[in-house]
Amino acid sequence: MKNQIIKTLIFNKQVRLYLINNSELINEILNINANSSKVIKMAVANSLSVISLLSATLKGEQRLSVTLTLSNPKSKIHADTDAYGNIKGYANEFLLSQDQDKYSTVKELIGLKGSIRMIKGVNMNQFTGITSMPYQDIDKDFSYYFKQSDQTDTLIKTNINLRENNEIKYSYGIYAQLLPQSSKNLLELVEENFKCLQPILENLSLSTEEEIINTLNQYFGEAEIIGHSATQFFCGCSKDMFFGLLHSIDKLELKEYVQSGTPIISTCQICGRNYIFNTEEIKPYLEESNG
Repeated sequence: MKNQIIKTLIFNKQVRLYLINNSELINEILNINANSSKVIKMAVANSLSVISLLSATLKGEQRLSVTLTLSNPKSKIHADTDAYGNIKGYANEFLLSQDQDKYSTVKELIGLKGSIRMIKGVNMNQFTGITSMPYQDIDKDFSYYFKQSDQTDTLIKTNINLRENNEIKYSYGIYAQLLPQSSKNLLELVEENFKCLQPILENLSLSTEEEIINTLNQYFGEAEIIGHSATQFFCGCSKDMFFGLLHSIDKLELKEYVQSGTPIISTCQICGRNYIFNTEEIKPYLEESNG
């Protein structure tokens, strides 16, 4: 059940509760986005963890695209998913090009003018919602988004821990939403008992359904598992897609790359993956230019 969402109902079917341990998923994406500070890594990881949980709320061919605009309006974090749990996300070039060390916390990175823009739907049938980030806290601000935009009481909680080398030690989280005519205080009880779920969440791939249900029953009344949903990293880019870039480079510049033995590095703006073109791959394009 690695990187899988466990879908449950708790409090006698009054609250929808989704649980995930997405440590491997987040680590895979952060390894692609390697050239970022610890604070930016945490912000990206947090955003991706939330997005992975939200993938379980989608149906059919629906997609969900989220943009976080941070303290500098040119600094953004993008995250995207679909109903099949395909996850991708990255910090944009402008954010990575700035002095990353000037932000000591994610709160500082978000700043006072942060915002969340969410686009959800299928093709031409899409809804766009935008809210501020008053808490300067990604979990709380996503919860705030659903309260303001969808008029739905929602709780999102994640727990992410980085090792000294900035790799993910663990990443897990929950998504809880009140069902119609349920008492609002039930979400408060879920939040209060979030830490009590830690043993299950840290070892979700090793836990049996019986263990999960017994733990949920202990803290959240009558519970039942209603399904599972897979999540995985996916981006449709490939090196072949970027070969066309070489056609657009001036022949004098191509010649400099070949003479110096310097590879050309092109970065996918969707997932942050780097594609490296060595001099042997560049030479044919230089010959075409000369021709």
